[in-house]
Amino acid sequence: MVNFQYYFDANALFKYYHDEKGDLKIRRLVANAQKPVLVSSLTLLEYFNVVMQYRRKNIFKNRHINTIFNHLIKDARFNATNRPFQIIPVSDEVFSVAQTILFHHARTFQIGTYDALHLAIFKNLSVEPSPILVTSDQSMQKVCEQLSIPFYDPEIE
Repeated sequence: MVNFQYYFDANALFKYYHDEKGDLKIRRLVANAQKPVLVSSLTLLEYFNVVMQYRRKNIFKNRHINTIFNHLIKDARFNATNRPFQIIPVSDEVFSVAQTILFHHARTFQIGTYDALHLAIFKNLSVEPSPILVTSDQSMQKVCEQLSIPFYDPEIE
C-alpha cells in the first residue's frame, strides 16, 4: 500500500495520535507513504470535536489536549511537502454532493452529515490516481462500496 495516496476521515486521524485498535497500521501507513496523507478541514474539525469530548469526560487532561493540538498543527499544512498530512480545502460544491449522498444512502445505511461530507470531499478530489479512503466506520464502508470508492479499514486483521 506504499504507492497509494490516502484520505483519512477523523476516525483514522484519531488512530494516528492515540492508541486504539488499528493504530499501528495507521502509523505504518503514514510512515511509509510516499505522499502526504490527505485530510480535509472537516477531518480536523471533527477530530478536534472528538478530542474535546474526551476532555469533557476527563479521559484527556488539559496538558494532553495542548500536546495533541501542537502536534497536529505541526503535522498538517495546506501545501504539505515534508509533513505527514496535507489539508485539502472544502469547496461549496461538496455540500450539494453530500446532500445527494445522504438522500440516496442514509435511508439504508447509518451515515450522518460528517460521513456524507467526507464521502463528497473524497468524490471531488482531483488527484490521480484516485486515493484510498481510510476509515473504520462500517456504515461509511458500505456506502463506499455503493459509490465505488476504494477504502481501507485498519481494524481488519
